[in-house]
Amino acid sequence: MERSFFRELIHYNQPKDSYIRLIGAGLCMISVLFTGYFTHQLAIASFGSLGIFTFLYYQPLPLKQLVLRLSLIGIFLTVGNFVGMLSTHWHWTAPLFVALVGLIGRFFFRLYGIAKPGAFFIVMVSAMGASTQIPLPKIPVMSFYFLIGVCFAIFFATLLHFFDKRTPQIEVKRSLNERLNDDPSVLIDSLFYSCVLFFAVYLSMGLQLKNPYWLVVSCAAILQGDNLRAMLHRNIQRIFGTLVGLVIAAGLLNLPLTVFETLLVITALFVTVEFFIRRNYAIAQFFTTPMSLMLSMLVRQQYLYSLIQYRFLGIVLGSLLGFGAAWIMTTGLKFYNQKFDLHENFDKETE
Repeated sequence: MERSFFRELIHYNQPKDSYIRLIGAGLCMISVLFTGYFTHQLAIASFGSLGIFTFLYYQPLPLKQLVLRLSLIGIFLTVGNFVGMLSTHWHWTAPLFVALVGLIGRFFFRLYGIAKPGAFFIVMVSAMGASTQIPLPKIPVMSFYFLIGVCFAIFFATLLHFFDKRTPQIEVKRSLNERLNDDPSVLIDSLFYSCVLFFAVYLSMGLQLKNPYWLVVSCAAILQGDNLRAMLHRNIQRIFGTLVGLVIAAGLLNLPLTVFETLLVITALFVTVEFFIRRNYAIAQFFTTPMSLMLSMLVRQQYLYSLIQYRFLGIVLGSLLGFGAAWIMTTGLKFYNQKFDLHENFDKETE
């Protein structure tokens, strides 16, 4: 059993992936980074790089459905980040806003079959917004920079759609009521998910971590697992991958790189993460960590060792919180289902 579990941790998957997704991800990232570079507005690079996560929801769909889906997701991402930034001016609202965004995202993304990456990026950009102190008059400007990234994502998704040789997936139209009947537990799952996020934001703020969103993002990442065993895998892989990633980050951030060279490295790391994320989660974390730290250093110029310390602490706490919450939820739902089945059988017998 232990050997089998270890093999599952180091297993290297061979997904039926298209290089269209990797090419598109690289084009999105390099476009938004160099838009910021050539306009001398690195805030475009920082916020726009969040908007391009819209592209990661790319699927081989008919063009009209693809553009509609990515547009709605892009708007959702932008609004989530905007609400997160607003919450920094009323600190007590941050846990509420992030939890609400998580609730809505989890509910609709699950109902409409957007399982991976699901609501993860929605929660991530909301938590990052809630951790970024932006003066109130500048929030609309930052949201516009974010929207630039969304536009790049939709543009490249539309362009690469014509080069994607995979057969488009035709989605059957179903009403919201039909989807709810097929998945009645979605509301309970979404409510629990939002409660965990509320506690994660509250905890990160209470601990006064340097970049508190790392704890929240790590927690949300663990909860993306399909089942409890998969979440345990993610928990171990994320902590181990972060340790290795911090070593790589320390090396890269101590190199005398120019801004231009840094942008190229960030793009390369982003594409590498997208290549490995479906193959082995731990290996992907080797490159996620230095990419995130380099983006933070690009705009904020924070002290390297402070970033490393707080990122590791946030990811460990968030991973443990996510897995603990998942165990409670799984156990609670199992108990609920057993009781529900017993009552249902009893009612049938007494009829």
